[in-house]
Amino acid sequence: MERDGEGHSGGMRFSSEGLMGELGHRLVTEGLLQADQLADYLSRSTLTGDSLDRLLLKDGVLTEAVLLPRLGEVAGIPFKTLAHYRVDPSITGRLPSRAAIKYKVVPISADSGSVTLATARVPSREVVDSLRLLLGGQVHFVLCVDAEVSRSLKHYYGLGADSLDEMIQTASATAVQETDLTEEGTDPGVLRFVNQLIAEAIRMEATDVHIEPFENRMRVRYRIDGVLQVIPVPKGIERLQKAIASAIKIMSQLNIAERRKPHDGRIKVRLGDNEFDLRVSILPTRYGETIDLRILNRSSMFIDLEHLGLKSHQIPIIESLSALPHGIVLITGPTGSGKTTTLYAALSRLNKEGVKIITAEDPIEYQMDGISQIQTHAQIGLTFSNILRSILRHNPDIVLVGEIRDTETAQIAVQAALTGHLVFSTLHTNDAPSAIVRLVDMGIEPYLVSSCLEGVIAQRLVRRVCSACREKVEPDPLILEEIARTYPERVKDAVFYQARSCPICNFSGYHGRVALFEMMVIDDDLRGMIAHQESSGQVRLKAMKNGLITLRQDGWSSVLDGVTTIEEVLRVAHRVEATTYLGARKGMGENA
Repeated sequence: MERDGEGHSGGMRFSSEGLMGELGHRLVTEGLLQADQLADYLSRSTLTGDSLDRLLLKDGVLTEAVLLPRLGEVAGIPFKTLAHYRVDPSITGRLPSRAAIKYKVVPISADSGSVTLATARVPSREVVDSLRLLLGGQVHFVLCVDAEVSRSLKHYYGLGADSLDEMIQTASATAVQETDLTEEGTDPGVLRFVNQLIAEAIRMEATDVHIEPFENRMRVRYRIDGVLQVIPVPKGIERLQKAIASAIKIMSQLNIAERRKPHDGRIKVRLGDNEFDLRVSILPTRYGETIDLRILNRSSMFIDLEHLGLKSHQIPIIESLSALPHGIVLITGPTGSGKTTTLYAALSRLNKEGVKIITAEDPIEYQMDGISQIQTHAQIGLTFSNILRSILRHNPDIVLVGEIRDTETAQIAVQAALTGHLVFSTLHTNDAPSAIVRLVDMGIEPYLVSSCLEGVIAQRLVRRVCSACREKVEPDPLILEEIARTYPERVKDAVFYQARSCPICNFSGYHGRVALFEMMVIDDDLRGMIAHQESSGQVRLKAMKNGLITLRQDGWSSVLDGVTTIEEVLRVAHRVEATTYLGARKGMGENA
């Protein structure tokens, strides 16, 4: 560090012992640090070469939110969050990736003759001079939290750029088209990149990692909150595609020499205190092997009902359905809509010593103490129907069937409900009334469906808009008119948001998901319609007259709460009541 703490233009000061000493005395004055602590840390700084701010953060004495604003005031550098900046990727391209990673700075704005850089620490004189030469002009800085800078580096310069840059350049100098890179699968740089790829996916709460080779590039995508997002990787990484595939095969104990056939394997990893299972699927394509890593958390944690996004009027409905002595309760929706999570959130309330619960699942996604869980195994004939038939001999109070896939499973589930069991299961239908048609199509008599079916819950997941970077927007007048028909009082003073992007939400504009529900409780009116084989459209209209809130209407409620965006609701909930069921409305007539 420089002993001279004075900086260049704009009153900024370089990192120096004097600057850190001044910071320390300010922390002592404000009561954030004891005088003897400061003396100890200054001595450690002299011995180790680490600056005072780094030592305090490393030991957890102060958080970045407390330390950086004060450091910025002492150094003459403003403390900002990157969520406030709209970063043009062309600006980041002015600084080579190797320099950006080495100095841990991200160009965020530029004007004539100067560039503003985001950093998590006050730079030294040497660093500033080097950046001036590289950028060809003046440089200014803003202080940001370390996590934002790290995420921005990965986003703009590519994941693994620090470990693969040299390897890519080495590979570029060789005739890669005819070189077998299989042996590079064990190269520390490639293994480090694969580990970083997995760790970053877990940190970003991704469910899948897709590594896809094409003719002149290799694409990496994470599925986050149900949507695929492209993850930037260093340029030229396609030259290491075979090495990356080999490294993953070695980790999952597969044959690295076989590239003509599909592979399936597993990898067990630990990150912090959590263990994860990775299901590996590798397929041969024209330009190399495409890889999918499915990430499964091995912990037994699951979400409670209150955290699913349920509105105040919806929780009593689920609780009343869960408390029934017998019958069938179905949750419908496409794959990945959170049906199993909702089922387990409901079961968690029923999991008591006086209640016997048995499940049949494929696969077992959540591990719950006190519940007997059975994994299907089609190769040995352990199917849903066979498991369900055997389960009933154990006389359980509650049965969960992962999915009703065929007529046999549906018939046994109905029989179980009629003989005094409460059966939970899932179906793949677009909305709640369609579940009735699906059961009838499976061969269940309508009078049996009307007798045993107690409720159907249709579900979708929408992404939560990032609260750090969201911005207000004026909605389309037609959409606003539609929302006002359902929630006329709430629309008057409502604020609508659209997504932007920032490091906090991994530049997607969204973070996390919340469920939308369409809850149809089967009452006497609906039972009569089901028994008389009325269409699903007519059943839906009757349910709406009786108070059914549709998926789309529930989505508008979440939009009015500021939880999600109009675009997200339109993505998952179509306006079926005005199109598909128009004929049903006419068929029911005036007295429907």
